[in-house]
Amino acid sequence: MKHLILITLTAILLGLASCSSTSPSNIPTDLSAAQILQLGQNAESIGQYKDAETYFITTIQRYGMDNTVYVEARYELGNCYLKEKKYDLAKGCFTEILSIYEDTAAGALPGAFLKLAKIGLSKIPE
Repeated sequence: MKHLILITLTAILLGLASCSSTSPSNIPTDLSAAQILQLGQNAESIGQYKDAETYFITTIQRYGMDNTVYVEARYELGNCYLKEKKYDLAKGCFTEILSIYEDTAAGALPGAFLKLAKIGLSKIPE
């Protein structure tokens, strides 16, 4: 009996968790860039790469005019592609980030994404 109750409670909790999550197809317009990026990172961490890609692209579409947000979202997108072994797409993201840093005054963007993009490129097989 205890086993049946535990299974039932687990099923209810999983059902509630799936209902309360934000779907990429219906991303609220009032979310900040950081919130959407976090949703993408959460999706990516559980292997929901298509959802993660949607969140990162949405971040770029909504907040990409801010170079810092754009670079972070492009890095996250590249990292997602890398995990999916979509190496050409990942390389495009990481290479674009490097060129943005070349064209931007020193210190105008966080240095972390320059380094992370270089690391990402190094993980792509020849």
